[in-house]
Amino acid sequence: MNLSFRNLFFVRKGMFPEDKQIAYEEHHKNTSWAYYATLALGFWLIAGPSTFGYQVSAMIWNDIVAGIFMVVLSYFAIKPYKLWAQWGLIFLGIWLFLAPAIFWSKEGAALLNDYLIGTLVIVFAIIIPRQPGIKLYAQAGPNVPPGWSYNPSAWSERVPVIFFAWLGFFVARYMGAFQLEFINTIWDPFFGDGTRKVLTSDVSESFPISDAMLGAFSYILDILMGYAGGVHRWRTMPWVVIVFGILIVPLGVVSITLVILQPVAVGFWCTLCLTSAFVSLIMIPFTLDEVLASIQLLRYEKKRGKSFWQVFWFGGTMEGGEIEEKMDPAVLLDKTVKTMFHDLINKPWNLFLVIAVGVWVMAAPGVLGYSGPMADSNHLVGAIIVTFAVISMSEVARTLRFLNILFGVWLIAAPWILGADQDIAMWNGVISGIVLIPLAFPKGKVEDQRGGFDKYVK
Repeated sequence: MNLSFRNLFFVRKGMFPEDKQIAYEEHHKNTSWAYYATLALGFWLIAGPSTFGYQVSAMIWNDIVAGIFMVVLSYFAIKPYKLWAQWGLIFLGIWLFLAPAIFWSKEGAALLNDYLIGTLVIVFAIIIPRQPGIKLYAQAGPNVPPGWSYNPSAWSERVPVIFFAWLGFFVARYMGAFQLEFINTIWDPFFGDGTRKVLTSDVSESFPISDAMLGAFSYILDILMGYAGGVHRWRTMPWVVIVFGILIVPLGVVSITLVILQPVAVGFWCTLCLTSAFVSLIMIPFTLDEVLASIQLLRYEKKRGKSFWQVFWFGGTMEGGEIEEKMDPAVLLDKTVKTMFHDLINKPWNLFLVIAVGVWVMAAPGVLGYSGPMADSNHLVGAIIVTFAVISMSEVARTLRFLNILFGVWLIAAPWILGADQDIAMWNGVISGIVLIPLAFPKGKVEDQRGGFDKYVK
């Protein structure tokens, strides 16, 4: 069947083989209770402003109108072939996360209500029933990609990302609550008043919405995208995997950028901002392999003459590979913890030392007491060194460690290019560069196989 983007939202009975339709209708029947739940949530949202005493008119009308739309969309979503209504609920749930930040609502009740309802709507609209219409498009195939030694979409691979995303969400939401004036004080155990000054700086206030709440929104999307789909989603829902990767990787880059701006543009460090940046970075290595598997699927199907966008939205299949047995939920947590511990102790020792060098380079201006262009350079380069070292922890991205050779060369050359007023700044840069360059060479142990990509892991 030739599927188009329009088929994501508009289908009708009779467009698909009978066995597909029977399977889909049975699946929809078993999960239709979720749309009755969103119907009830719509009425909850309509009643929210009067129940919780909203004062901001924009939030009052937002929740009333959104609640009405939710009730209408839920009514149609109960009908199996109204995919546009099922997708509409997903987009409406996402909007509820954004609305309090866009309207700069300073009401804690409105924020919590919209976040709670938004989360539940997305859970009921895509996590429980899966992607709208997925049973109509899904093809039989393996869980483990051909040539791979493990399944990148397994829950043991996704749980760590979901855990760290929850941690990042709570940190970002706490900072956002301060920016939106839900709370009057903000905690910082290391830099005193630094967090408050960063969150109220011209850099933060230059954003049209609370930058911390924007971070919380990104984390909650990471969580929901992490939950969405089954253990073969790398081939059945490539768009989810790719969007999941886009959400996590740019978020890490943005977090590092904000960390760089702290001492350079604001003049202060922020413990919670550093924590959020670290959380964002540590999620990246866990995400890259699943994205790689979906990209391999897209290339494979493209060579077979399939439309790129058709496979991107509706999934595909590959010959070969393995089908894993379903894991007992009681065993999942133990396996996840063991896998994480095993992966941690098998990471290259040199990358941990590279991270230590990067952290020292960032901290050196404050510890050694120098400022100016050399200090700004160290803040920037140190953060980038840590970024690529953490990303290189993933076997998929191990080759990126060589970029730290360039940063080592820059550390050595920077005192003469930028000019160092103090000898201690010059010698710190030279010694740090000399230590960093050889640490970027060892590849470390590579345990897993990923099909044709293995030749690129140098």
